[in-house]
Amino acid sequence: MGPQDEVARREDRGTAELVTDGGVEATADEAVVDQYAGIVGALEDGVYVLDEDGRITFANEALAGLAGYSVEELRGEPAELIKDRDTAELIERALAELRAGERDDLDRTFELTLQPKRGEPIPCEDHVTALWHDDGSFRGAVGVVRDVSDRRRRRELISRLQETSRALMQAPSRESVADIVAGAGKQVLGFELCTVRLYDAEKRVLRPTASTDEIEAELPERPVYDLDEGQPGKVFASGEPAVYDDVRTIDDPDTDFGPIRSAMYFPIGVHGTLSVASTTVGAFDDNDRQVAALLAINAAAACNRAKREQEVREARERIETILERINGLIQNTVEVLVEATTREQVEAGVCEQLVGADPYTFAWLGRPDVRAETISAREWYGDAPIDVTDVAEPINGDTPGAQALAIGDPQVLEGDGLAEAGGWFASASENGVRSVMAIPLSYTDSNYGVLYVCANRTDAFDQREKIVLQALGRAVANAINAIESGRILSANKVIELEFTVDDRDLLLSKLSGRAGGTIESAGTVTQEDGSLRLYLTTEGADTDDVLAVLDGEDTVREASCVAEHDGGALFDVTVTESLIATLVDHGAVPKSITSENGIARYAIELPYEAEAREVFSLVEDNYESTDLVGYHEHERPVQTQQEFRAALGERFTDRQETALRTAYLGGFFEWPREVDGDELADGMDISRPTYHQHLRAAQHKVFEELFDGGY
Repeated sequence: MGPQDEVARREDRGTAELVTDGGVEATADEAVVDQYAGIVGALEDGVYVLDEDGRITFANEALAGLAGYSVEELRGEPAELIKDRDTAELIERALAELRAGERDDLDRTFELTLQPKRGEPIPCEDHVTALWHDDGSFRGAVGVVRDVSDRRRRRELISRLQETSRALMQAPSRESVADIVAGAGKQVLGFELCTVRLYDAEKRVLRPTASTDEIEAELPERPVYDLDEGQPGKVFASGEPAVYDDVRTIDDPDTDFGPIRSAMYFPIGVHGTLSVASTTVGAFDDNDRQVAALLAINAAAACNRAKREQEVREARERIETILERINGLIQNTVEVLVEATTREQVEAGVCEQLVGADPYTFAWLGRPDVRAETISAREWYGDAPIDVTDVAEPINGDTPGAQALAIGDPQVLEGDGLAEAGGWFASASENGVRSVMAIPLSYTDSNYGVLYVCANRTDAFDQREKIVLQALGRAVANAINAIESGRILSANKVIELEFTVDDRDLLLSKLSGRAGGTIESAGTVTQEDGSLRLYLTTEGADTDDVLAVLDGEDTVREASCVAEHDGGALFDVTVTESLIATLVDHGAVPKSITSENGIARYAIELPYEAEAREVFSLVEDNYESTDLVGYHEHERPVQTQQEFRAALGERFTDRQETALRTAYLGGFFEWPREVDGDELADGMDISRPTYHQHLRAAQHKVFEELFDGGY
């Protein structure tokens, strides 16, 4: 520098003047100057000052160190010496505008790639501020340069972690997760030696599942670890990571670390471990540990998700398989139920259809024997050599069939429990049966037996299977009930059963016991919602007393008095439960039902003796003081339609039949009526009241023939 640039100092009233070119440039307190100089010198960021031509007039040691030049080498040089071309041109254009007098308070931050004297470019941030003379003219700029390499590395690291996380969340299996994590150990952390082991729950070992190519080259034999064996096994068992700056300090004679000198081990939840290694001692810093821990946590979450999704896929596949099999089974079974005309056909057909569906291998159906109190095999089918011919399980026993009847829900016996149960169960186990399900055949309060289904798999009867087979059992029971109920309609030989019940829980017993008089059922109608509508007549009972008893009964939904006459009344009663409904469900035809002094008397007809015993036992088991007072077997001729018409014709007088026929054919019963009573009476040449008297008498005889006995 020339003499004109030498700085002369002189003291003047305690101030220092900075003199350049012989003139006073500025004045400042020396202490303040020294203080600012100390601050700038202590900054970790680089600081520089440019003159109005864009040359460096000042640089601190931090900038010099960052750029690889000395302070003296930087002074007087253009800014392009250390700045990349794009940033230098951008700043130069801004300075040119300022030199041209276009005042703009330049205060901007630029992305800068600093080019050091030697080495790779350094990503930096350059904050530039314009400087001005007191007269407002431009005098230069000051800049602060900050190394943002670490910030950029962190940003890139976060970006790679985000990409890895997205890939992990889309991985379809734990094995795919392992591949992604092993690759991320290299791409994200920057360490080439990475291995992921997954836990084999069946063998209780950690198996190497995914590794980088480099570790396969360095350590081609990667061991399988038991729990608490080796560093991966210990980390997995404890759930705590382990980091070793020098693996030679590990007391583990069974592990050959080869060229590895430092290693990190992290548990991947309950799914496995992540191992990251280096051939350099002390290769990992805190940032590496944190990123590896985050990678392991994300891997655990991805494994959890992949496992759940895989379970969902497998469950969906199982359900589709079950549905396909069950749909075929139900379709074939329903066809059997619809076409069967006897109970034996239903029972045999259901067993055959069940065995035709995998994995069922044998099925048999047992009927309850009320007298012997056993469940006896009646029909069976299957390829397995299982003999159930003489099987008779106690109804009150602890076998699956007895429990299914008692509880009303299917019961399953599987695995070692079959052999331990003995009897036919042990024989089934010896012949390849691994699980047995007992399905109750129940319809309302009626139990028609138990259906046993055998399968060759232990897990054959899960909750879904139980629901389907239980519904199938109800359908079978419903079909048997329909057949049993229909047999009485075509039976020529019937059993007439008469019994009494003295139980105040029974509605009819309660009515006659509390309201007095005689109560009689005049007919029943089963409604769509399953409730039963009763028509009850009373003689000698107070209407209000009867309604009071009905209103206080839980099983009565609605009750009303329809008509009263001469000490008697007709009541319309809707009930949710009734012994009458139970009897009808069992195929019985009620002939008369009366109650007096708290004792109800039932007379019913049944088709066969076996059903009669079952029905009476059902009533006896559910109601106290039940006594059998009559049992008759007799022929019941079937009345044809012609015979029914003939019987009615014999009851009509000529005028009654004429009045009824002309009314029907003339449209008297249509709505609106096509003819009135006057016209019909004129046609018979009788008065209108006389005509209606004949018509009502004829109608009464028709309805009497239809509803006599009420059933």
